[in-house]
Amino acid sequence: MARRDNTKQGEWASFFTVLLFAGLVATWAMVPAKVVEATWQAEQQQMATWAGESAHRWIMSQALGTIGSAGKDAERAAAGLGDSGVERWLTDRIYASLIWVSLAAYRAHALLMWGFLGIPLILAASVDGVYVREIRKTAFISQSPIRHKIGVHFSRLISVAVAAWLSLPVPMPIIAAPVVVCFLAASLWLWLSHLQKRL
Repeated sequence: MARRDNTKQGEWASFFTVLLFAGLVATWAMVPAKVVEATWQAEQQQMATWAGESAHRWIMSQALGTIGSAGKDAERAAAGLGDSGVERWLTDRIYASLIWVSLAAYRAHALLMWGFLGIPLILAASVDGVYVREIRKTAFISQSPIRHKIGVHFSRLISVAVAAWLSLPVPMPIIAAPVVVCFLAASLWLWLSHLQKRL
């Protein structure tokens, strides 16, 4: 019975992965470059307004390597294209892809910055979870497999949310990265504090 449930979960995960990939390709083919460019500008302005100009400069300096290499590749790809309708569409897609990669790199480095700030919280939650588990080993308290499973599912959900946040070409609130760090700390605490007493 458990094997059948695992097979069904694997099938659903594969289905949603293919669906997500198809949606991403369709979005790439149809999203206007102006939309991605407006998102890119809005993300930068929001970071500079809320976190300060120094945080925005640090993120840009870190993401500059990825943006620069993507720009060189885009320039090489667009150099041989002519002026026909299909080639103009390909040039527009290359430009949109370049802005999209820049947006993903900017968000990834913003998440890295918040991750550096959130390391004490993540470490404290992990250590507290381990100590709670050790205390429960000597007490007459049973571990909760449901809460442990919630922690595992939370971790997976955070991974999917981060992947979606990095790849969606729509403006996202600046609060998304700190919320990811806080949810990661909470899921680690649930995961570690409700491990079985004997592994």
